[in-house]
Amino acid sequence: MNPQALTTPSPLEARAISARYGDTTVIEELSLTVPAGGITALVGPNACGKSTLLKSVARLLPVAAGSVLLEGADIHRMPTRQVARRLGILPQSPLAPESITVGDLVRRGRHPHGSFGQRTTGADERLVAEALVATDTAELVDRPVDQLSGGQRQRVWIALALAQDTPTLLLDEPTTYLDIAHQIEVMDLLADLNERAGKTIVLVSHDLNQAALYASTIVAMRDGRIVRHGPPHEVLDERTVAEVFGLDCVVVPHPRTDRPQIFPLGRRHTTQEN
Repeated sequence: MNPQALTTPSPLEARAISARYGDTTVIEELSLTVPAGGITALVGPNACGKSTLLKSVARLLPVAAGSVLLEGADIHRMPTRQVARRLGILPQSPLAPESITVGDLVRRGRHPHGSFGQRTTGADERLVAEALVATDTAELVDRPVDQLSGGQRQRVWIALALAQDTPTLLLDEPTTYLDIAHQIEVMDLLADLNERAGKTIVLVSHDLNQAALYASTIVAMRDGRIVRHGPPHEVLDERTVAEVFGLDCVVVPHPRTDRPQIFPLGRRHTTQEN
């Protein structure tokens, strides 16, 4: 975590928010303060509300009750361009305009920082180029996005979020479709942005072990509520994994980082040696 986080107010706060899809309430009166300058991972089983929570604080989904504060202001009363300058968002399965090239898509990350109709500046192009290099997509710059593989597209969308150059990033399963090597590259990149640039990062993750290795705060959710939250070593224990996921496991410290790592035990496994 960035050392400045100890004195910087939270950039993002949910206060007793409720959110629903149609008549179905997914989260109700949920409150969360995102630590400034840290990496916060939202974890939990499918349909537990973690993506709904991310969408709600990102203003992608209206809240039915409560409020979301972005740097102390009600996010729903802020101009869209102002929000886009402060908050970068990578949703699940984003859609690109038909036939748009990688370069043009990533350049859209710079639109909130200019005037309507203004051409990109040299500074804009530098940030776009850095984002393409950081995500290993520079060689794809002239390719249509709809001709890329799932993993390539995911890295391009991450490049767009990086080019937006916001102090806070929200990412819904950023390593989806990526092989293990690219997963680690993306997580290392996010950790570098957090440590060197002081960016606050919130991400949804289905990989408990990656979350434990990279996040400074774990938010464990089930049935639309927060079960536990705090540093990985305080949250990811065998009891919490059983409560949140209904899964027996063994939790041991990573041999190099000492952070918790989870080894699941299926019904065909036992802790007894044969």
